Amino acid sequence: MAFWNRKKKTKNADNTDNLANTANTENISGSRQQENTRAGSVESVVEEIALDQQEKFSSVDRKDQKRLVRECCESAMENDRQISEAKKEYEKITSHLSDIQKIDRISGTERKELVDICKNIVNLVNERNRYKNRTLTITEAQMRRFEPYEEDLVDEIKKMYSAESYQKAIESDISNLKKEKELLYHEQREILGKQNSLKSMAKVLSALIISLFVLFIVIYYALEVDMTLPYLGTVLLAAVSATVIFLEANKNKHDMLLNDRKVNKAVGLMNRVKIKYVNNVNMLSYNCEKFSVKNAKDFEQKWNEYCKMKEYERRFRENTEKLNFNNECLISLLRENGIADSDIWASQALAIIDEREMVEIRHVFNQGRQRLRERIEYNETVKAGTVKQIDELITKYPDMQNELLDIVKEYSAVHA
Repeated sequence: MAFWNRKKKTKNADNTDNLANTANTENISGSRQQENTRAGSVESVVEEIALDQQEKFSSVDRKDQKRLVRECCESAMENDRQISEAKKEYEKITSHLSDIQKIDRISGTERKELVDICKNIVNLVNERNRYKNRTLTITEAQMRRFEPYEEDLVDEIKKMYSAESYQKAIESDISNLKKEKELLYHEQREILGKQNSLKSMAKVLSALIISLFVLFIVIYYALEVDMTLPYLGTVLLAAVSATVIFLEANKNKHDMLLNDRKVNKAVGLMNRVKIKYVNNVNMLSYNCEKFSVKNAKDFEQKWNEYCKMKEYERRFRENTEKLNFNNECLISLLRENGIADSDIWASQALAIIDEREMVEIRHVFNQGRQRLRERIEYNETVKAGTVKQIDELITKYPDMQNELLDIVKEYSAVHA
């Protein structure tokens, strides 16, 4: 069901800061050349902010509770989506590791047949490599890394370019939001200063008016002079002063409430941008390790060389036909032994006969799983803080409990 029905599982995440909304940073424009020339100050601003921690909202007016609950619900839904994607990828990697264990358990005549087929595949691949254009810099290891995902590589390159552009936009948003928060906090200090000045002024005027009354009483009894007009003038002065101070105090109170709302909005946006930033960085890092590339540009260059090499290989049809025959034999043998993803091992036959290659594959898969676990744990922790924030908001305003719970149920129904 929806995230709200699973909130009890995350109650122990008390060390998580309260979570706000996910930022809307979807309008990303500009060419890649412009993005590559962004000022280095943006990156320094990002590094100064604790991206793994959520910021707390200021105390807010009751009218803001519905909006805050909606923002928290949207944030939790984003966490659920990230967790779901990471778990799907985690299951794929787990399936690959399970296949490796099954391959290691193959023995007897089937093992000998498997080794012979793999040796034939490796020899045929080496034979083709002798005719390849050696001016290409792509390595055999890189070829093996690309081949299992060949059909998806173009989309993956586009996604990586998009993610890098998105990263620049997020960094810019973080920088702008940090500046906005600083301006709002400066405005808060100014309002507090005005309020303190009014208090001091009120004390001075009170002391002055009391002194005047005392003076008028002394003059009246000492000189028996009619002090009616001075009394009335003093009363008028007190009334005017009190009115002015009261109006200014109310104005400062209104300005402070408006400022608090702006601060809460900025905090909510910052929290959402932080989640986007961390998830985007994790996704980029994971894909770079997955495909053994540095960035999108490097990915595209290696992909182009990969395509050239694949195109050149088509000239060796006879060799390819033999290779395909052995690949089919390998896939058939692996399927008979219960290997779920048998197709990918045709491009990784060397690993079956070379333990070092198999160890390297295990290492890559284990690293990928660790990255995904960290991604899942991060989103689960942030989600726990979000659910806790919703609980606190509902508990704080019991008279609005039904309305706030209806909002939660609305998002739960959409997410179900």
